[in-house]
Amino acid sequence: MLLRLLHRSVRRQFRSLGFESTSLTSPVSTLHYLVREHPNPKGTIVFVHGLGTSSSTWVKMLPALKKSHRMIALDLPGFGFSTVNPARGFCTLREHVEALTSLIAAVVDTPVILVGQSFGGWLCCRYATLFPDHVKHLVLVNTAGVLYPGVENLRQLFTVRSVKDTRRLLNTLWHHYPWYFKPFARSIYRELESRKMNELVASIGVEDFLLEELSQLTMRVSIIWGKQDAAISMKSVEALQKYVPHSTVQLIDQCGHVPQLERPEELGRILNGVLGE
Repeated sequence: MLLRLLHRSVRRQFRSLGFESTSLTSPVSTLHYLVREHPNPKGTIVFVHGLGTSSSTWVKMLPALKKSHRMIALDLPGFGFSTVNPARGFCTLREHVEALTSLIAAVVDTPVILVGQSFGGWLCCRYATLFPDHVKHLVLVNTAGVLYPGVENLRQLFTVRSVKDTRRLLNTLWHHYPWYFKPFARSIYRELESRKMNELVASIGVEDFLLEELSQLTMRVSIIWGKQDAAISMKSVEALQKYVPHSTVQLIDQCGHVPQLERPEELGRILNGVLGE
């Protein structure tokens, strides 16, 4: 209940920033997304959030962005205000990619600018390898999904079976986890449990990870990384630099896995730079 109220409060913040709430029906889910139109946009940016969160994760960063693009913030299936067919319970990683594909096909004139964080970056990478001509610019913020030695440990980190596990996860994702969020640990655990996050994590196999396929990312790729990320190794960045033809890296100091929450103004500044180049 507490988090549902928080989601509604954040949606009001989106509206104050000029976003409108709408939805799209797909075969396995109803996708909720927020869109801010622009009379003469330089393009469309689609923001894709990480595992267990929602479009609300971007709201602190958006005021720092220049108003030069049409913007869409998606709730992935089963998260935020998006739903999943009750008979399914959750969507697999590949079904999440299909949902992103459906959204872009329905409401975006390609080529699109994709900004994905963590699990959202994974989905954006997978979409971009499938449809390279549809992506103008790929921005990966502490992305997951890159195959490197030790990546299998992420399954244990993101498997949350208790409030204690929830606190462990949150303390790992943030460089400095805010004290005022700590009372929400029990509510966050219940939310993740109801969203079937453990089932989604368990359904991911090694074949879902990317390595050689990264060479198919022929568009411009900007990698933004919280330097103190304790969840995903910098080996991901090294692999991206090795395999992606046109990539650049910018690090955010004193920042963990979630720059859009921990250093939103700095992330906004960097995004303004890479999108304006």
